[in-house]
Amino acid sequence: MPSTLWNRSFVIWLLGTAQSQLGSALAGIALSFLVLHQTGSAGQMALTLACALAPNLLLPLAGAVVDRMNLKVPLIGADVARGLLQLTVGGLALAWGEVPLWLVNGAAVLTGLAGIFAGPASSAAVPALVPEQELTRANGLIGGVSQGAWLLGTLVGGYLVTAFSPALAIVLDGLSFLVMGALLVLVTLPPRERSSETSESLLDSVISGLQLMRRSRVLLFLPVIALLLNASLAPVQVLLPKLLLGGAAAAGYGQYLAAESAGMLAASALLAWIGARLPLRRTVTLGLALLGGALFLLIQFAAPPALLGVGALLGVAIASINTPITTLMQQMVPPAFLGRTFSVLMTVATLGMPVTLLALAPVVDRYPAALFFNVAGGVTLLMALAWTVVALSERKTPDLMPESQKAGAS
Repeated sequence: MPSTLWNRSFVIWLLGTAQSQLGSALAGIALSFLVLHQTGSAGQMALTLACALAPNLLLPLAGAVVDRMNLKVPLIGADVARGLLQLTVGGLALAWGEVPLWLVNGAAVLTGLAGIFAGPASSAAVPALVPEQELTRANGLIGGVSQGAWLLGTLVGGYLVTAFSPALAIVLDGLSFLVMGALLVLVTLPPRERSSETSESLLDSVISGLQLMRRSRVLLFLPVIALLLNASLAPVQVLLPKLLLGGAAAAGYGQYLAAESAGMLAASALLAWIGARLPLRRTVTLGLALLGGALFLLIQFAAPPALLGVGALLGVAIASINTPITTLMQQMVPPAFLGRTFSVLMTVATLGMPVTLLALAPVVDRYPAALFFNVAGGVTLLMALAWTVVALSERKTPDLMPESQKAGAS
């Protein structure tokens, strides 16, 4: 176990986190415009996005696989695979000007498959990279670096696509993945505990992870919060651009997103500075309360410049929920189960936005926007109250070590 936060492996990890987020933002813009330039169809662009997201349905199985191997294998393998896929699509586009849509969509599926292994492995690796007392600070730094890199990637991606071509941006993204795959070889991770017998199926491994989470009310409630967080942001995605029509329009929405990112970045930096002194459970309550309040305020101040302040507040709320949730999972779950438990958290969180968007689609134009923001804000405040009850009912962290491991350790 490292004795200091700023060790070589963690510094490389921060660089890898920045690369991943910057690359994801850059490639997302570039790939969307590549498909749009070739087909002129927003529907085809949506299909490519769906192809990239579809593998998320397999996240729990991917998490079970991750728990059976050295974490460097899925991390390096995912970077190499994504790098080669991006180079293939971008290189063909540079050489011939167009890429068959079936190849673009196939690459999107394979890129998504690589990502479902990298996500749980990344979250599971952090506790092995820093001292236990620095875990909150490390997650705050990772959150801040992620948000800053995402914002930079969005700006750089838009510039490259406009000034040069989507293909060039995709090629540069592929090269960055390969560079980071090489750098991750230098990261030192200790041997992992194994929780599963070799005869246990992947499905049984997923079930054992769920059973472990059921032994703690706090752990069982964390995916519910992640689901709510993404679901509560759905009205913002759907209704805010409509509210800005005739006023600030697209420019105003872009400013709002920038303000939200700035709020997340500032909050992540503050949480990293506080470090181990941060009261994790109370911070989640505060984040939920801020999120609910920001949703109520959005309908009252849906125009710049006041909108920018609300966006920044909403960004602070998101960071104040995400960082403590991640740290709680890493502190409470035995290392051998981190891959599958984080995959459950990611799966549930991923479903929040699309499920809510599908539910809103038939009714969003029939009722006032204020109704949806007020409902989302009210539900979020009720969730803050429910989380407070759960957290107070389980002040002492339960022993989640599996019986088989206790027997082996005695």
